[in-house]
Amino acid sequence: MDPDLARATIAAEPPRRLRLNELLDELVALDDDPAGAARPPLTVGELVDHAAEAGFGFLIGIMVLIAIPFFGLSTPFGLAIALIGLQMMVGRTRPWLPKRARRRELSSTMLDGVAGMLSRRTRWLVKATRRRWEGLIRPRLIGLGIVVLSLGLALPLPIPGSNWVFLIPLFIYAVGLLERDGAWIAVGHLAMLVDVALVYFFLDVVVSVLGRVWAWIT
Repeated sequence: MDPDLARATIAAEPPRRLRLNELLDELVALDDDPAGAARPPLTVGELVDHAAEAGFGFLIGIMVLIAIPFFGLSTPFGLAIALIGLQMMVGRTRPWLPKRARRRELSSTMLDGVAGMLSRRTRWLVKATRRRWEGLIRPRLIGLGIVVLSLGLALPLPIPGSNWVFLIPLFIYAVGLLERDGAWIAVGHLAMLVDVALVYFFLDVVVSVLGRVWAWIT
């Protein structure tokens, strides 16, 4: 092939994008009516169905991104993500959510905000991820790690910034699943073990919090 033609072909190829960005942009486009007419907001159920084969990684990634600004809602987000991880552990190929959760609406403003944040802050991920080490992508083991992290996220710990300790490894798992990148999965496992060690180190605080939660329930 002529070198000039080869360079022109490479230059014409669109730059690689993170799969999470692509799926989220598709959702945003789906939420826009080209005729300008108002349409009902997308629901969580539509999001899960649209994700299809990317289901688990995409759903976890989106829930983590939505959870970042809402520190006061870490418990419901954590429990929801734990449910997804549990399904991976038992061998489901697509995520299932209760009807009530599927009916929850996602506004276009929120989707646009998440898409914009992801586009601005994760450009470096495109160069840092690729398909590799796929032998490490074992859904049941990843599901266990996700359950452990999400239950930690669900704990109402009185420690500033504690949510990030669990949100970052969950996002790493999500990217690893979507990009089929075993290296990211390995980092996710390592981060999960570090978090377990931290929870053990602060075990007295965790037990105290659980005691207050139990007293409030009963």
